[in-house]
Amino acid sequence: MMATAAVRRAANDLATSRILDVRPQWFALRRASEQLELADHELLCAGPPLSDPTQPCVPVLHAAVSAALLEGWASTPEQARAMVHAGKIVLRAAQDQDCVVPLADVLSPSMWVQVVRDGAGQGRMSCSPFNGGMAHPMRVGVFDPGVVAHLRWLDTHLAPALQGALLDPVDLINLADEGLAGGDDCHGKTPVATRALARILGSRLGGKQASVLLAYLDQSPGYFLNLWMAASRCMLSAAADTTGSSVVTVGAGNGLEFGIQLAGTGGRWFVHRADAPRMPDCTPELLTSSLGAIGDSAIVDLLGLGAMTSVDSAAPEPAGFVSAWPDLSAMPRALLKTRHDGFRETRPALVIDADTVAASSLEPVISLGVLDRNGQRGRIGGGFYRVPAELFAAALSNLNA
Repeated sequence: MMATAAVRRAANDLATSRILDVRPQWFALRRASEQLELADHELLCAGPPLSDPTQPCVPVLHAAVSAALLEGWASTPEQARAMVHAGKIVLRAAQDQDCVVPLADVLSPSMWVQVVRDGAGQGRMSCSPFNGGMAHPMRVGVFDPGVVAHLRWLDTHLAPALQGALLDPVDLINLADEGLAGGDDCHGKTPVATRALARILGSRLGGKQASVLLAYLDQSPGYFLNLWMAASRCMLSAAADTTGSSVVTVGAGNGLEFGIQLAGTGGRWFVHRADAPRMPDCTPELLTSSLGAIGDSAIVDLLGLGAMTSVDSAAPEPAGFVSAWPDLSAMPRALLKTRHDGFRETRPALVIDADTVAASSLEPVISLGVLDRNGQRGRIGGGFYRVPAELFAAALSNLNA
């Protein structure tokens, strides 16, 4: 039976308050096998569950090959590829395990995860892999021996340095607030927050560990993104299972499909074909080469940052997507109603609910990296993805049933 407007508003107010009460803190590094009970021959990838886990998009397949070689499950790329296609290596949706991964990244059992918890005790823990930096990152979906070598370097050099810097937790809202005030959007742009993070971690270390860590962060301006993805997941998870609420708690693409979840729909995914994000001044050739929307980083925008950022001090110019869709210039402020006072400098508006989306006929926009669908050229640009209205309508129909 369809809920009355008053009942729905009360449910959404409750879900929103639960989200805003969360205080995400980065407090630990753990192996994925320990934190997530990730088993041998299991990998986590972005997006809703694959309709056929033996046939992921090519960039995810390439990442899975790298992970299989890292874990020693296969001795050659060809063997690893065959294992995926035979179902001997299983790909699961990361967000179903309270984990988030960027673009075509995968997470394997021996990899370290950055564990984020709610310091206020409301949200669940969430985690993310290390940001792979700019040289040989697995997230862009290109297979190269350098990717595997870089994953080993992260394990043997970066992880030990970070372990020593996490004796006290790191408050992530404070860093996000500083980033927003300095012009970040916490998704496509995170250099200010990354430098703030480096300042905190560097003050806790000395000698060689500090040198290794600070050099890596200096060369990885997007490092903060993976942490903020986990923080966004931690915040939104607090609203999960709020009866009757249409607040959006999950969103992600796997290159083939894009999906969302609502607070009141019990962990059910609602999926739609994943079109390629729109790139400004995109040529026909690039459009043909573009993979469909991919990455758990969409959760940042569906929380209310990224392309949806509505911070006055950080947005002297219209959002980047306005060049593609000028009619959507007022869209973020129309969909985001609740200011977060925990961001003391910037007070961004956060939280999207499907009722408001449906009533406004506006579709939320997400900023996403665009990958070469054939896994040859990696990231071919930055674009914007409009979450289809049909997804919100389908989720609302289920919620109202």
